[in-house]
Order: sequence, then C-alpha cells, then structure tokens
Amino acid sequence: MSRMTASDMVDEIRLSLGGETTETISDNQILRWINRAYTDLAAAYDFTEFEDSVDITTASGTAEYEVGSGADDILRVISMTDTTNGVTMYPWSRWQYALATQGSTSNTTGAPVYWFESGVGSSSRLQYTMFPTPAGAYTVTVVYKKKPTDLVLTPSPTSAVLREPWDHVIILLAIESGWRALGDTDKAYKAKLSAGDASGIAERSSFTASHVPMWGGSIVGGAR
Repeated sequence: MSRMTASDMVDEIRLSLGGETTETISDNQILRWINRAYTDLAAAYDFTEFEDSVDITTASGTAEYEVGSGADDILRVISMTDTTNGVTMYPWSRWQYALATQGSTSNTTGAPVYWFESGVGSSSRLQYTMFPTPAGAYTVTVVYKKKPTDLVLTPSPTSAVLREPWDHVIILLAIESGWRALGDTDKAYKAKLSAGDASGIAERSSFTASHVPMWGGSIVGGAR
C-alpha cells in the first residue's frame, strides 16, 4: 500500500517546482493538483481498489432507474447483471435504443438485456435505461468504478490506496499541473513524459502481463 501521505506529496511537489513559497502557491492548491491526478489515474486504469457495486430493483413497466445512495461518484460502469435471471447485460447506445423502440416501449417488455446511461435523475445521481423494459421485479447488480476519496492534509494527512509506485506518478502529474499554472509549458511537458515512464514501472507492479489496464488516450499514455 501507499506509504506517502498527502503532506509528503505536497512537500515534494513544492520542492520540484523550485521551492515556491506558500505565498505564491498554497498547500491547498497543490492538494487540488494531487487529487486531480489521483482521480485521472482512477479513470484511466482498471484498479480493483476503486471497484464497487450497487443493486437496482426494477419495477414492471419502468425503463429508467437512478442508482441508489452511496453510488454518487461513479466514474464508469464496468458491468450490469440481471442476477434474478442470471443474465449479463450489454451496454447499448441511445441511438440503438431509439431504433429498437421506435418511440414506443409498450411491446418490448421482458427481462432486461441491454442498458445505457441516460442522464441524471432527480437525486442528482446517474440514471440508466434498460431494454427490454422490465416486466417485473428483477435485481440488477451494477459494478462500477468509483471516484477515489480525496486526500486531505487535516486533521491527519491521508494516503492513496494504490500500491506505492503510483505515488510517484501522482506527484509527477501534479508537478505537470504546477508548471502549467506557473506558465512553464516546457517543464510541464517534461513532467508529463516522466509520469509516463513512472506509470510503466507502476503498471508492472500492479497488473498481469495479459491485462490491458489503460484506456486509449489516457492522461499518462496519450494526449489529454
């Protein structure tokens, strides 16, 4: 597990930015860069540390469902499974749904097989539409990737939940943000290249050789 705390990271980033004082860059600003990098990594890689699940209970004739409380920070849905019928559901698009229903769902009911993200519900949580429209009460388990809990400096500095080599990647990505804020794009670019090198080392400590952990064009592996 990670051993550096948020306070350790802030100190190292400040030193790497030329020893900028708290008068020019506050600890809280550096912490924001750290947490941005932390979230970017969580979105780019398939870390099991950020996986969680929530159940949705369907109702006959209702196609759209908002995830329940506790699932407020979903970065991406990994899978949906109709556990009542033992069926793995497949991701769809709004266009495919519109084509299948042609404006009417009255003749397309049954056990759900497809799903797509269809907006934000009344409780400001993500909402998903299922097809066919559920014909009864089914339990659908949603496995998702959640946003990591922000690191804090007070009352006690916290640490990332990733393996230790990822601390260096977080720091380098935060340094990139710092140099951009200071107007030095050359040093920012070099920091990003260093983050790419560091991520390669961190990947080998975290993933098997057969696993492809990163989405194309991610913040470390490609264009932002």
